[in-house]
Amino acid sequence: MTTPPELNTLLIEVEGDLATLTLNRPDAFNAMSPELIGELMTATAWLADEARIRALIITGAGAAFCAGGDINWFRKGMEDPEIDISANVRRGAESLHTAIVDLRRIEVPVIGAINGPAAGAGFSLALACDIRIAADNAFFAPAYGRIGASPDGGMTYFLPRVIGPAKALELLLEDPNLPAADALAMGLVTEVVPADDLMTHARERATKLGQMSPHYVKMAKRLVGVSLDNSITEHLQLERHGIADSMATEDAQNGVVAFFGGEKPEFHGR
Repeated sequence: MTTPPELNTLLIEVEGDLATLTLNRPDAFNAMSPELIGELMTATAWLADEARIRALIITGAGAAFCAGGDINWFRKGMEDPEIDISANVRRGAESLHTAIVDLRRIEVPVIGAINGPAAGAGFSLALACDIRIAADNAFFAPAYGRIGASPDGGMTYFLPRVIGPAKALELLLEDPNLPAADALAMGLVTEVVPADDLMTHARERATKLGQMSPHYVKMAKRLVGVSLDNSITEHLQLERHGIADSMATEDAQNGVVAFFGGEKPEFHGR
């Protein structure tokens, strides 16, 4: 057990085995400045290696989830002839991608509690979560096309996997502000709840998911994550190894005993 890092633009809170990561630049609609992106790398690396956590919620402070990249930073880089904007953006993208990869390395359920606009890289961050629950006043926007920029942050990787390639491309080309209700209809989010109830509902959902066997959750995430990249033969081999290894765990033994005893099992990740 280690102490969460102290950060300026993010807040990590751990209550028991539930962690909450809050993007904390509310005055800037939680836009991704270079500092926030750097701290996101620190936060996701810490969360990925913290064994006590059984579920993670990601949300934003204030009225937005995340407005995407900090447009003021882009503008400053474009107006200053001493700044190589392409090199700067490339470095920022590399840092953001490192954070996204670490986020996907987290072996517990990751719930995105989308409390407001999720645009550009903020939309990408939401897509990187395992489950998305949206407030009824939230919306999603690809946004990159509005400034003539190429999609980033994993958007073109995750979006086709969530809603299918054809719908993903349509959404990217039309670039709407997609209301939460429409996002629910296309399967982009799993639930839409009143804004005032969002965090309570997300914590309830996270607590329930955190009671699952850690080994089961880890393998379910891992197997689904690579399912579209494998042949059926390769994938069934992974499943075979997974179930064989899992049945030798203490959690599986407890689960079988509880099943025959008509009781709810307790899983400890052993």
